[in-house]
Amino acid sequence: MADWSKLSIDISSLIHGELSVLDYIRVGAVCKQWNFACKLKYHCPTKKPQSPWLVLPDECDTTTIKFFSILEKKTYKIPCPEPMIHRRAYIGSGHGWLVTVNDTCSMHLLNPLTGAQIPLPPVTTLPFVSAHHNSHGQIIEFVVEVPYGANIISTLVFSFERMRCIFFQKAVLSAVPDVGDNCLIMMICNNWKHLVIGRAGGEAWKCISIYHHYTNIIHRKGKFHTISDTGIVKHLEIGLELV
Repeated sequence: MADWSKLSIDISSLIHGELSVLDYIRVGAVCKQWNFACKLKYHCPTKKPQSPWLVLPDECDTTTIKFFSILEKKTYKIPCPEPMIHRRAYIGSGHGWLVTVNDTCSMHLLNPLTGAQIPLPPVTTLPFVSAHHNSHGQIIEFVVEVPYGANIISTLVFSFERMRCIFFQKAVLSAVPDVGDNCLIMMICNNWKHLVIGRAGGEAWKCISIYHHYTNIIHRKGKFHTISDTGIVKHLEIGLELV
């Protein structure tokens, strides 16, 4: 009789790519070998199109993550992977990954099933953001400049919590982040809703428009699509070499 626990990692990964999210979670509980295959650092759980799952808040239980399946109309709880993500803010998602901001305003792409995470550039790489540091060189607060055309009309000082609540508006992904380095992240940020772009695992954000007051962004068919508060729609196709 075949010993399915001895399947190679490569074959296990191919199988995982054909599973639903729920079956992927169940497979990881079969044996140690299959569980190990599920937790490969940047392994994408499934490549099949999936119906959306919503992450639900659950402040009473920090050991699990609560998901709601829109298709099945059921709620599921799965073990919370390391790093613990309950204290993070979610500002976007795509391809099974979350765009998160932690309590020191560091940004990561996080896979809630495997715990894999990919760092995003620091916000202080933006031209209108700087920071104040303590005597140990640690950031204690952020300074955000208020631009008006080519001029700076004022500056605002934000604590970590205020920065996390106000500055980060929305982020979207262009591709699966665990396949090569072709994943771009576009983000609407700060009170004036500027549009910036960076690369998963990259070093810096880049402003892509002096215009501001963007209210929404999506990525579809190789392009980013934006809309402003005045209803102006733009379609942006940005090459990897520009980021």
